Amino acid sequence: MTSRYGQLAYTSFDAVGTAGGWQLKETSGGLTPTETQALMAGVHTVFRPVGQTPDFPTPEQLEQGPRRLAYRYVPDGAGYWHTFPAGSDSTGRPGNVFAHVLLDRAPETHPRCRAIQRWRSPHWLQPYGAAAVARAELPGDLPELGEAVTKDSVVAFALDTTTWRLATLFALLDAVAAALADGPPVVLGVESPDAAAQWIGLVSFLMSPGTAARLSFSTFDRADQVALHGGQVLSAVPIEDLPAIEPGVVVISESETVSLGELGGDPHCTAGGHRIEVTRWSVMAQVVLLDMASARGVLDDIDTLSSQVRDDGLHPAWPIAMAVAGRPEFADAQVEAHEVIAAYSPAGALVGSEAAHIIADVLAAAVGLTTADAWRARYELPDGAGATYADAAYFARAVADDAWMAQDGPIPLGPRTFHGKPTPSSLRVAIGPALERARQQGADRLLRVVDLLLRAGVVDDRLSAALADDVMPGLADPAVRGLIGAADRLSLGVWLLHDGDADGSAIGDDVLDWLAEAAPVPDPAELVSAQPWDSVWIRAALRGLRSRRRGARDPGDAGAQLWWLRVTDPEKFEAAAAASVWNPSDLLLAVGAEKLPGRAAVRTLVGGADSAAMRELAAKVIDDNENGDGVVVACAAVRHIEPRDWLHQRYLHTHQSPYTPLWEQVLAECEPESVHPDFSVRLLTFALLGVLAAQPYPQACNALAAETGCGTRAVERVLPLVDGGQLAPVTVVAISLLRTAAAEAAGYALAPVDRLAGVLAGKLAATMGSADAESVVVLMAQLSGDCSEGTMRGYRKMVTRLATRRGGHPSLAERLRGSRGRDE
Repeated sequence: MTSRYGQLAYTSFDAVGTAGGWQLKETSGGLTPTETQALMAGVHTVFRPVGQTPDFPTPEQLEQGPRRLAYRYVPDGAGYWHTFPAGSDSTGRPGNVFAHVLLDRAPETHPRCRAIQRWRSPHWLQPYGAAAVARAELPGDLPELGEAVTKDSVVAFALDTTTWRLATLFALLDAVAAALADGPPVVLGVESPDAAAQWIGLVSFLMSPGTAARLSFSTFDRADQVALHGGQVLSAVPIEDLPAIEPGVVVISESETVSLGELGGDPHCTAGGHRIEVTRWSVMAQVVLLDMASARGVLDDIDTLSSQVRDDGLHPAWPIAMAVAGRPEFADAQVEAHEVIAAYSPAGALVGSEAAHIIADVLAAAVGLTTADAWRARYELPDGAGATYADAAYFARAVADDAWMAQDGPIPLGPRTFHGKPTPSSLRVAIGPALERARQQGADRLLRVVDLLLRAGVVDDRLSAALADDVMPGLADPAVRGLIGAADRLSLGVWLLHDGDADGSAIGDDVLDWLAEAAPVPDPAELVSAQPWDSVWIRAALRGLRSRRRGARDPGDAGAQLWWLRVTDPEKFEAAAAASVWNPSDLLLAVGAEKLPGRAAVRTLVGGADSAAMRELAAKVIDDNENGDGVVVACAAVRHIEPRDWLHQRYLHTHQSPYTPLWEQVLAECEPESVHPDFSVRLLTFALLGVLAAQPYPQACNALAAETGCGTRAVERVLPLVDGGQLAPVTVVAISLLRTAAAEAAGYALAPVDRLAGVLAGKLAATMGSADAESVVVLMAQLSGDCSEGTMRGYRKMVTRLATRRGGHPSLAERLRGSRGRDE
């Protein structure tokens, strides 16, 4: 034995100095504790053969008797478990089992074999009886292959004229293909373990040795030993055990008829009702397995062609597809073979080998002769060697195709690019001639070629050199610029800014103007979903860069400039946004889906006019600052929340008090001329409501109330609350008159906001009838706590005087009737 292999024997026996029973009998090959544990986990100590076994079998009966071979990968290589019924143990208990386990630490070493070729190998120990078990010792020579399962044996088994097996084989191939692709495991009902070995051999020889190494199997299990989640792909069981198999596996019986399906149509259907999707593997096998000679030759071809590529992870159908493609007598399966080769061929076939030639011929046929052919192939071929070949062919043909390069808009990229991948050599070869041809046709054509290749992810110094040396100098000529369409201008902008030059220092003013005018500034909704360097993103970048350098020219340019600052220098963005009053649309464009930092929006919220964009900005500030800066949220509330909601949602009582010092702070920090009248009116409205509800308001509102028109507009915003029944007119008048009375009694002048409350009260008093006026008097007495006759007489005079000053207005009842009429 060498360091490649390790072995162990496990059985029930009496060892010197032990109590006997099931135990590890022997190890060899330097097994580590971890390796030993992994191998022990796969040992079966129960072997229940079908039918009676002789009590005293002859050597011939033992040699021909049942046994079990299981195989699967373990962490340190490939494991083989050979289990042999060993008769009675030393205590006379029947049913002893001798497990001889082999670890191959380097299963990829050439020449590679299929695991099933170790079936009935003379290497396996098969002692029978307690004495033989006690004497058994692990062999010291290299493990040998058996002679029971060979290419010749499996072909003879498949094409046996006395038993029709091909339908079962085709269903088995497709079921195993699905299981290897993480589908359900397969259970095969067989007459004997030897038949199971031939079935497993057939499947194994119809795939490459490397793929067969992934085919974990067992030649003999009973129904209760089949582990659905044990990782075993193919388990053979006695036919009589099939009814007891648990659901969750695909069950096939060698003794029952399989109804064959069609590729792309009905699936195979077993007698037990299991449906198996038809694959190209079984379709090609149907064509190949017609006679002994051709079938045997295909198995040799499979090994030859698999050895000419990296046999690691090959698709099960790929080797037979290669064999079919190389033989004209298999014309009926050429289409399927070409599809498999195009989809699953590995990279790096041995140069000059038969495999390399077959792959090249198939891929060349798949992509046709024209650019359009290659374009279609890119969509028709699944990811794999064929798709990669089609990608390279498409771009190599496109850059040399005058008609293709002349189509409107950007030249299409298709489903895949080379970003993060090496550029195929065939495409690299095509780049030089394509650039030279494009130079002769002009800067516009050269730009299209370079743009397509750069967008495709091609990394090649010749492309950037062509931009710098040939395209850019030509753009000084307006006539040349006129030949380049808007989409290509945007692409050029991408490459000119891609090197991190946020100021576009390599772009002259005239060229920058030309680039920026390629398309309008995107609206905020577009820019939110834009990805860096896509067409929407670059539109904003070029407009923003031009606006930074030469000033805003069109609506949205200023927002693009601010957005470009956020993208290129986010540390300066907050200060720039906070320093000026922006159009709210520009600020929304600049920030996109990001949160507005700090107090970036305060000046705009305070200094901008009412608009839908202002309301949207205020809503965003509130949504983005659940636990953020209170000042900016307080200002956003003024812009976003209407007086009706301020009352109805009780913000007047829950938010006005904590917001008041914040509003005071903002108004103290802003120059009076930077506070927009719309903001003043909205804040004054909240102040008026605060007077009526005994809630605080910013003292700076008194200065705002003195501004021409602001106070009147604030009163007009409160009046609908009375008409809508959210403010009681009697209460409004009573509170206003009480504040007036208190000021007169104390000898001080009413604050401007209180005077506005008086204006509001006067408008309401002028519409009151005598009953409402008396209700005001009674409420004033209740609120003041003085119900004396003299006091109430004075209150009546105040109500009368107020109503007289405001005479000529429609009554409250009339106003309410009018309001209902408007609502109707």
